[in-house]
Amino acid sequence: MYKLEIDINNDIFILKIFEILEKEVRFPRGCLYVKDGKIVAEAADASSLRSLVHTIFRAMYIAESVAVFR
Repeated sequence: MYKLEIDINNDIFILKIFEILEKEVRFPRGCLYVKDGKIVAEAADASSLRSLVHTIFRAMYIAESVAVFR
């Protein structure tokens, strides 16, 4: 089991986005969730973890782009 925690310094905007996404990003080989102000990715293998990390950073990039226009 692979696990990666990303500390986002309790950025409320990002936390809310990932609280919504955690319901969408669950599959047999891994999942994504928010715990203690951190984004956590757990996967059965390195390839699945890489996919989750890609999803996390893509969502963060989009969220930061949207935040600029707020």
